[in-house]
Amino acid sequence: MLLDQLLDGLDVSVVAFAICEVRSEASLVLEDDEATSVHYVLSGEGVTRSITGPEFALRPHTVMIAPPGTCIIVSSNRRPNMVLPAPRCESLPGGWMRATVGDGAPGIRLACGAVHAVHRESSGLFDYLRAPLVESVADDPAFREPFHRLLGELADPQPGTKTLAEALMKQCLVVLLRRHTESGECRVPWLAALDHPRLGRAISAMLDRPADRFTLQNLADTAHMSRATFAKHFKAAFDRTAMDFLKEVRLRRAGHMLRANDLPVKTIAARVGFSSRSYFSRAFKAFAGVDPATYRANAIAEAARPADADGTGVGVRVEGVTDS
Repeated sequence: MLLDQLLDGLDVSVVAFAICEVRSEASLVLEDDEATSVHYVLSGEGVTRSITGPEFALRPHTVMIAPPGTCIIVSSNRRPNMVLPAPRCESLPGGWMRATVGDGAPGIRLACGAVHAVHRESSGLFDYLRAPLVESVADDPAFREPFHRLLGELADPQPGTKTLAEALMKQCLVVLLRRHTESGECRVPWLAALDHPRLGRAISAMLDRPADRFTLQNLADTAHMSRATFAKHFKAAFDRTAMDFLKEVRLRRAGHMLRANDLPVKTIAARVGFSSRSYFSRAFKAFAGVDPATYRANAIAEAARPADADGTGVGVRVEGVTDS
């Protein structure tokens, strides 16, 4: 699907935002069954993980998007505390809330909100996203500046705030979608499936269980299509075979795992469906341009770089909460 086609049918609304503060040695559960949740790190460092997904480091200017129904845990230290006390909530001006968990030293502060992003009045933009999308925007003022304007607008609502907030949130989503676009085409599975509900059933199976021994026939059965019809329509819709698509799903999942943890490369290869470490390494290098070990080393080096090394810091203040 072309990005412009996707955006033509995309409606975005902002439901609510709050300031969430997770104190040292504490953890906070974040979930929303109805809406997509957006979490932006204002200050501090920590980790996040979904109940079944990988762990991701959180640093200032990290944005995390979780699809509806996802439960994620944010902790202020690298060894998450699974004692989860109820947060203390207080009202802020503009209808905001502040939720604080724990009684220790300052830990990590986030702006947490809920949005509805619907494609052509039916499919949610992130319905096919199977794990939280975690991106650093430390070097990306194209995202940071409108997002901080959005927070400022919501903190001090005026006539027209609703319309402006929706426009600013859509602008932020466009910036993130561009990261997953090649030559104007959205090529990641969770976006590609939006226009093809029947094929989307097969894509959902690949996303949910990438290590399964899929064949063209059982993917066709999942889509309730004959093998030949499925192969023909899949190739026409996505300009590649279903098995090539599956390979890309596995390699993208492997990239997330390489960034998120220190599991051996052989273990990651097996968990995404590759029985041979050497074949996985060759396939990954062809996909990412570097071998798995170099990819991981580059990700570690990037994570260690100071967030504001380029001098692009942007600030926002909400009732004494400052990001700079």
